Amino acid sequence: MPAPWGRPEVVPHVPEVAEVVVLYALLTAAGAVAVALARSALRHWWEQRAGRAYELPVERTGTVLRGAGSALAAAVAITLGVCSPSGPRDPSPSPPRPVTAAAPPPSRPSSAPPPRPVPSDPVDAGLEPPRTLGHPAGGTLQELSDGTRVWLPPQYDYPDSAGLYFPLVVAHIDPADPDLFAGFAAQSLRGIADPFVVVLPARCDAGPGAGLASVPAELPRLYRVLPGRPARALLGADGDAACVVRQQLTDPRGFATAIGVSGDYEGIDRSGPPPYFSADDGYAGRDMPRPALLLAVPSGEEDARRSALALRERVRGVSAGVRVLDGIAPRRRLFALVAGYATEKLDGPDRP
Repeated sequence: MPAPWGRPEVVPHVPEVAEVVVLYALLTAAGAVAVALARSALRHWWEQRAGRAYELPVERTGTVLRGAGSALAAAVAITLGVCSPSGPRDPSPSPPRPVTAAAPPPSRPSSAPPPRPVPSDPVDAGLEPPRTLGHPAGGTLQELSDGTRVWLPPQYDYPDSAGLYFPLVVAHIDPADPDLFAGFAAQSLRGIADPFVVVLPARCDAGPGAGLASVPAELPRLYRVLPGRPARALLGADGDAACVVRQQLTDPRGFATAIGVSGDYEGIDRSGPPPYFSADDGYAGRDMPRPALLLAVPSGEEDARRSALALRERVRGVSAGVRVLDGIAPRRRLFALVAGYATEKLDGPDRP
């Protein structure tokens, strides 16, 4: 085939395998002959020299012939070594032929669409801007128009966090509680736990007619939070601990886990067929994900500890994973350990 520039293409000579084998065989043979003749010449010279003491005639012809033969064989071996092919060569000075890059393999469609970029200004998204209330534990606490509060970890505003989306914890707890934010921030700044965006709704509904726990619709449009169940957890403290636990046992499809702190779970019982509870005595179905619970009890709260252990016994026969964490003091350290548990259960910060 003619070259792309109209010149005849020069095909480099590639030595055949048989040629290479023959050349190396001759090289080996020549080297072996050279060594053998050199040893024979040296031995003949020593024999002639030893005969001088007995006045025997000295015959140098054999030594000279053997030495000459050894030198000739060595010359042949050197010539073969220099002339042996080292690989294909292209003697053509013509420019190289262009190479067409192979098309990249088609990318797989992602299982979940990436979140939309968060606008730099909430007004651009048609939303009312949140109001900043303060900076507890080095983060930023803001309030949405419906009263929902959002705590952003210190890492949220780092220069290298641009485009970084964070996992989410929906926490039903008093926003004035200083231990939650302090425990989460301390553990993340030490590199032991992931940083989380914490959402604090106004209330937790868990009655028979209550809907399932959810994330405010405007939240993903205002903040960089990861979407989907694998990056979301429920947390409830004191009177709201039982609320989030009941929500998780009723339907675990919205959150990967629920965390109850200092809760009283006596009112939670199996109200439907296993493996899940059901608020309306209906069967939830075995095709749903497995509920996961952490029941955390600070040191000295014996009633809460007994209630947590009793709940674990009651749900032992259903497909729910329950972990009890008790005897932790102070309360701030307990929330630090809760942050470590959430790190195990949830997806970490990512740039989708």
